[in-house]
Amino acid sequence: MAFTQSPPSPFWRRSPPFGLALWLFVLPLALTGLGTWQAQRAASMVEIETASVDGLRQRLGKVRQFGAEDPEALLRFPGDGTDVTVLKASETTARIETALASLETDLTVARARVPLAWATIGASLLVVAGTGSGLLAARVAGWRARRSRDQLIESFGRLRVVLPVLMAAVVLGFGVALFCATSFEAMSLWFWERVSGNGIKLAGAGIVLAALAAYGAVMAVVSLRRVFDLFTPQPIDVLARVVGEDEAPGLWRFTREIAARQGAPLPDTIIVGLTEGFYVTEGAVRIEPEGRLLEGRTLYLPAPALELLDTAEVSAIIGHELAHFTGDDTRYSRKFTPIYATLWRSLEALHQANRGAIVVQPATRLGFHAIGQFDVAVAHWSRLREFEADRNGSLISRPAGAASALIRSSIIEPAVSFVLQRAFQAPETGEDDLVAATARLTAEEGFPDPAAHLEDRQPHPTDSHPPTSQRIEALGVAIDEPVLAHATRRPEPGVPSFGRKAFADWDAICRALSLDFLTRARGAHAEYRESLETAAAAVGSEALVLYDNAKPMIWVMGIASGFFAIIGIGAVAAAAQIGFGHDEWAQAILAAVGATGFLGFAAIAIVSHRRSRAPLFVLTPEHLETSRFLDPIPWTDVEQYQVYANQRFALQLVLHEEAPLPARRGFWFYSKVNRRRRTVTIDAFGVKGMKVDAFSELIGRYLHAAYARRELVAPKE
Repeated sequence: MAFTQSPPSPFWRRSPPFGLALWLFVLPLALTGLGTWQAQRAASMVEIETASVDGLRQRLGKVRQFGAEDPEALLRFPGDGTDVTVLKASETTARIETALASLETDLTVARARVPLAWATIGASLLVVAGTGSGLLAARVAGWRARRSRDQLIESFGRLRVVLPVLMAAVVLGFGVALFCATSFEAMSLWFWERVSGNGIKLAGAGIVLAALAAYGAVMAVVSLRRVFDLFTPQPIDVLARVVGEDEAPGLWRFTREIAARQGAPLPDTIIVGLTEGFYVTEGAVRIEPEGRLLEGRTLYLPAPALELLDTAEVSAIIGHELAHFTGDDTRYSRKFTPIYATLWRSLEALHQANRGAIVVQPATRLGFHAIGQFDVAVAHWSRLREFEADRNGSLISRPAGAASALIRSSIIEPAVSFVLQRAFQAPETGEDDLVAATARLTAEEGFPDPAAHLEDRQPHPTDSHPPTSQRIEALGVAIDEPVLAHATRRPEPGVPSFGRKAFADWDAICRALSLDFLTRARGAHAEYRESLETAAAAVGSEALVLYDNAKPMIWVMGIASGFFAIIGIGAVAAAAQIGFGHDEWAQAILAAVGATGFLGFAAIAIVSHRRSRAPLFVLTPEHLETSRFLDPIPWTDVEQYQVYANQRFALQLVLHEEAPLPARRGFWFYSKVNRRRRTVTIDAFGVKGMKVDAFSELIGRYLHAAYARRELVAPKE
C-alpha cells in the first residue's frame, strides 16, 4: 500500500565519528564534570551546615546555663537594624532546640548528597573506561584479524566474550550516573529557604526522573543479557528436502568421488531445494515443511542448477563447496561465519528493543563500532577463501569448466526467479514441475547477456562471495567466446541433465519440491487474504460523523468579547471615574476600541458556533466527506496522510497523481489545496471527544480498510 514508508538505513551506517565521540566520551566526561561540581557543592554545604549546627549547639549550651540559674531571666537578641527581641530563657531554649533539630536534618541531607556526587563521578568514569577499553580492544582485534584467518577467529572469539561485559558496564555506569546526578539535584531543593508548592513539584519530578533512569539502566542490562544469549547461532531455515543414497545414488557416488579426490570429508546430509545457490554449512539447518533439524556438515544443491548445469560445471561447484570442509576453512565456517552474522542481528535487536532508552545509546554505538572493525578483515579473508575454494574446485574438473559454472550460475538466476515469482503469485494455476518449467523457458528464450552479470555475487545464507568476474580472473581464465558460448548454451532436447542422471526419479523430486513451494505460496496467500479481511472488517458500514471541537475557542472568543464590552461601556458610563471625564476624544477612542473588539470577537464566536454545528468529517468505508470541501475524497485516492497538532490541528492528505483534487466550500483560511504537491489540508480546532493519536489511528484504519477491500475484489491476473 502506497501510504507506508520504507524504514531508514541502520543508524550505525549513518552515524558520523562525531556522534560516536559524543556518546562514548563527551557525554560521560560531561557527567564526570557535573559530578565533580556536585561534589564541591556537597562538601561546601556540609561544611556550612556543620558550622551552623556547632554554633547553635554552643549557643544552646549557654542559654541552658542561664536558664538553670534563673528560668525567668530575660535574654535580649539583636535583630535587623535597631530591633531587639526579648525572650525568657526557657522560651529561648525551646526555640533553639527546634532550630537545632531542623539544622541537624539539613546536615543529614547534606551528608547524604556526598556519596551521590562521588557515585556520579565513579559511574561516569566507568563509562569512559568501558568505552575506551572497548574501542582499544576492537582496534587491536581488528588489526590482528587482518593478519591471518586464525587470528581473525581467535580475536573475534575473545572480543565476543569481552564485548558484552564492556557493554553491560557502559549501560550500568551511564544509568547509575544519570540516576545519582538527578537524585543529587532533587535533594538540593531541600535547601531552598522557602520550598513552595512548585518547589515540591520539582523535587517530585526529580525523584521520578531518577527512578526512570534507574529503571532504564536495569532493563537495559536485562536486555543485554537476553540479547547476547542469541550468540548461539540460530538454525538456517530452508525450504528443501533431504535426499539419501536410495533417492540419489548417482549424486552421492559423484559427491563421494569428489570428496576423496580433494581429501575432504563427505557431507553428513545433502538437501535439494528450488531457491538459493550452492552452499555448505556446518551450522544447524531446519528444513521446511518437514521441520526437521539437521546437524553436522550439510550440502545444499539448487534443483534448477542441477537441471541446467552439465557434469563438469556441477563438479567444479561441488568441489568448491567441499573445499570449505577442509583445513582451516571448516573452522572458519563453524566458529566464525554464523556467529558473526548472528552478532549483527543481536546488536540490531538490542537497538530496536531499546530505541528510546538513552542509557543504551553509548553501548549500542560501541557494539556496532567494535564489530565494524572486523568488516575489512572479513571481506578480505572471505574473498581469499572463495578464491581458494574456486581453485580446488577447478582441479576437479578444469579451470574453464569452473569459469563456465560461475557464469552459468549467474545467468540462470533471472529465469529461476521469473518462474518462481510467477508461481508464487498464482499458486493455484502453478505448474506441478517448476524445474521443468525453468528448463523450457531457457530453451525457448535463452539466457541474458553474461556481461550484465559478471559483477553478481553468489547468494549464501551466512557468507559473502566476491564478484563473478574477480573469481574467474583468479582462476586464470579469459572470458572469451568459447567460455561464453558454453556458459550460455540452451538445454538440448533429448540430452539428460545432470539431475536426471544423478537421481533415481528426478521428476518425482522436482514435483515434490514444486509442491512444497506452491503449498507455502498458498499459505502465504491465505495469510495475506486473512490480513486484508481483518483490515476491511475494522470499520463499520455506517457513516461515522465527527464534529469540530470549537467549544474552547467559542468560550475564549466570548470572554474576549465580554472584556471589550466592559471597556466600551466603561468608557461611556464611567469616564469620570477612570480619569477620562474631561477628554471626549479619549472616551470616543476607548469606546470605539471596546465596540470593535466586542463585535469582532463576538462575530468569531458566533461563526465558530454555527460552523461547529455542521459535521467536520463524515467517514464512510468508501470516502471521506468534510464541510471544508465540496467533493468527497475516496480513500483509495490517498497515498499518504499526516495529522498535525503543534500550532494548529490539521489533517493533511497526499493524493495520487491521477486522483482529482477537491474544490473548497466557501472560504477557509487554513483549509486549502496545494496543486503542485497534491496535498489537501483540512484545518480544524480539533475533533470533538477524540485525542489526536486516536483520530490519526482512526484515519489510518479507514485508509487500510479501503485499500484492503479494493485488493479483495480486484481480479486476479
